[in-house]
Amino acid sequence: MVKKSKKSKSKRVTLRQKHKVLRKVKEHHRKKRKEAKKEGKAGHRKKVEKDPGIPNEWPFKEQELKALEARRAQALQELELKKEARKERARKRKLGLLEDEDIAKLASAASAQGNEFAEKDATKENAPLEIAKSHDHSERSFYKELVKVIEASDVILEVLDARDPLGTRCIDMERMVRKADPSKRIVLLLNKIDLVPKEAVEKWLTYLREEMPTVAFKCNTQEQRTKLGWKSSKLDKASNIPQSSDCLGAENLIKLLKNYSRSHELKLAITVGIVGLPNVGKSSLINSLKRSRVVNVGSTPGVTRSMQEVQLDKKVKLLDCPGVVMLKSSNSGVSVALRNCKRVEKMEDPISPVKEILSICPHEKLLSLYRVPSFSSVDEFLQKVATLRGKLKKGGIVDVEAAARIVLHDWNEGKIPYYTLPPKRDAGEDSDAVIISEGGKEFNIDEIYKAESYIGGLKSIDDFHHIEIPPNAPPGIDEEMLEVISVVFPEFN
Repeated sequence: MVKKSKKSKSKRVTLRQKHKVLRKVKEHHRKKRKEAKKEGKAGHRKKVEKDPGIPNEWPFKEQELKALEARRAQALQELELKKEARKERARKRKLGLLEDEDIAKLASAASAQGNEFAEKDATKENAPLEIAKSHDHSERSFYKELVKVIEASDVILEVLDARDPLGTRCIDMERMVRKADPSKRIVLLLNKIDLVPKEAVEKWLTYLREEMPTVAFKCNTQEQRTKLGWKSSKLDKASNIPQSSDCLGAENLIKLLKNYSRSHELKLAITVGIVGLPNVGKSSLINSLKRSRVVNVGSTPGVTRSMQEVQLDKKVKLLDCPGVVMLKSSNSGVSVALRNCKRVEKMEDPISPVKEILSICPHEKLLSLYRVPSFSSVDEFLQKVATLRGKLKKGGIVDVEAAARIVLHDWNEGKIPYYTLPPKRDAGEDSDAVIISEGGKEFNIDEIYKAESYIGGLKSIDDFHHIEIPPNAPPGIDEEMLEVISVVFPEFN
């Protein structure tokens, strides 16, 4: 039997294969050089330009060289003198022989450092005031944007949160609009109807429709950018699933706006200004009507910073407005926090709103939600939440403010579900109520109300485990902001 050779096989290749490899390597190197050249990293360092020095033909070359040498020698001599002086001071300090002049220098240096430290402290103390001033400035700009939207609109669509419609409705703003231009029409939109029981929605619609045309609505919560779904109002109650991400009430709202345009025989598109407090769903409403994400949305207040114009179709043009915090109300800091009108991270006192939450929420609900043992005070509750969530400061101290911010986030995000019911009307309120029969004819609201069959598909009060809380008082526009508006826009006086 022939034995196989133990020698390695030959590594010779054909010339064709060899040149093919060389060509590939050459192309690779050329490609790399091209990319490096494009990025400005060709691999070749730029040559440092040498100092040409003093030209030989310059007549004053010798004098200049001598002067340069003298300056260099003087600089070296000064360095030597400073070095000797440092050594002498160090020797005296070691022997404890400091002179009066040295002591005076040390005292002046210490006082200078003290002054710098005091200035830094003063700037830190003044920082909150500067932040407050800039915050006021931003609020003023938001008020100006609100007035611009009102001025440019034919119909004002005021968006209310269905969980607390009275607390998110600004009656002062409505009066300001009617005073400035009685021809402008105001329509109330009850948003987020899927977060409250069906009975609460029906009662609030009855309450609000005694004053103004009111439409029930639920914004789309789908995450895609286009082709957002609608739930038709013509479907039967069993097929309406408000828990889905589809939009409810869009067809009715568009029909209502087009009825107004048709009744006035407007050839141009009507302009609809969408106003309301922060985080009631103004931008989400525009995206739901347009069926695509044309404006930015977010759960934190302040996403919309200026007026935005969106053309819905040839008959309707929408104006998005930044949410304006109405400041003139009793206990304004707490009410603003509980309505999610201010970022939780920027609150100076997050504990006061939590006290309000604990006063209106049953303790059993909070115990089951946060899984904490029973408590007797707000501080004890926050300490237990902070310990459970690991919110500790330096040295193991419990961070009560961080725990308060967690509770506020949960309240604003709906983890503590709640709803309100409308209050009983007093006899004196009928005189202030705005019963608009002409507006009803313009919008043909009877036809719109009959088409709201999707409300019957909402969950009833027995299926909800929400907390019923008393309705908040309507917020009012701050007097300082009214002065700003009257100066910039005199017609709103």
